[in-house]
Amino acid sequence: MKRILLFLSLCLFVLLVGCTNGQDEEADKEKSDEKSVSLQEQIENLMNENKFKYDKIVDLDIIDDFIYSVSLNHNGGLDLAIMNYNNGTLKWIVGDNSATILQDKGSRYMYVIESEDPDVEQVNVLGEPAKAVTYYDEKTEDYTRKIKYWVAYTEEEPAPSDLEYIKK
Repeated sequence: MKRILLFLSLCLFVLLVGCTNGQDEEADKEKSDEKSVSLQEQIENLMNENKFKYDKIVDLDIIDDFIYSVSLNHNGGLDLAIMNYNNGTLKWIVGDNSATILQDKGSRYMYVIESEDPDVEQVNVLGEPAKAVTYYDEKTEDYTRKIKYWVAYTEEEPAPSDLEYIKK
């Protein structure tokens, strides 16, 4: 009888420990999701605090301790911003509503390249492929504007001669 009672107690203990671990993992996942949402909110709040006007954030890249942002402005153009993210603290570095290249306070150079030529399928900056981004900006139910650009992050400032357009 004691063996049966011991066996049942052991089974109950294993069952409770197993359920508790699953709940802990689920709680950790929820906290992680909240953290990533709060970073997005922090970025948006920081942009607003620094009077950086934008309609939508199109792309965010985190490299080292910096967050690089490309956003769509009210006129349909692309704006650039750089923020520092270190030890959970977000700080404004620089933002520009008309630049195609941006760098400040130890960040990399952020270079955004747009091409009107539909045959361009890749852009290299300083011999390295830039990241291609395509964004669909829905203006109305009947009209969506396709925005295509490339972005590169470099240690040195690229010159126009450092660009290579690769066509189909």
